[in-house]
Amino acid sequence: MRRFLTVLFAVCAALALGVAPASAHNALTGSDPKDGARFSAMPGYATLTFDQSVRADFAQMALTGPGGAVAKLTVRVADNDVIAALPASAAPGDYVIGYQILSNDGHPVTGKIGFTVTGAASAAPAAPQSPAAPETPPAGTVAAGSVPPPSNGGWVWGLLAAALLVSGLGIRVVARQSRAAKGEGA
Repeated sequence: MRRFLTVLFAVCAALALGVAPASAHNALTGSDPKDGARFSAMPGYATLTFDQSVRADFAQMALTGPGGAVAKLTVRVADNDVIAALPASAAPGDYVIGYQILSNDGHPVTGKIGFTVTGAASAAPAAPQSPAAPETPPAGTVAAGSVPPPSNGGWVWGLLAAALLVSGLGIRVVARQSRAAKGEGA
């Protein structure tokens, strides 16, 4: 029995050392336009700021207009900011910017920002209001229609399967040694 507990403890310790600490999900800390803002004309850009750096290859934004039409936006990422140009011509009404990014821990983070345009459409987009927004898209720009592959946390299932396999082998070794020890002592 003592051997069994020793092996079990060793297996648990090995698994505990192999597991990385969980990191918190990336969270939205600010936006321009602000949620609930009102504008006389459509702003030129939307900037979403997160508390951690954003993976450019998995950042997405879409704009839903007053009639329910959805337009995927071309985004660019600059550190913690996700930036997208908004359409220059837009009808007055309520708009929603939906977003999805991938957290550093592999979980998708989604949300939405709503704002209202009260007047006529603007003629041209204004310059981005975020100082971190580059004029040219960086190498990590995501095209408007691209969809990243889903992250299902397969590595977690692999780690769990490996842990179960190691535990099963440890129990089998201990059981064989116990049987052998009983056979020798009789």
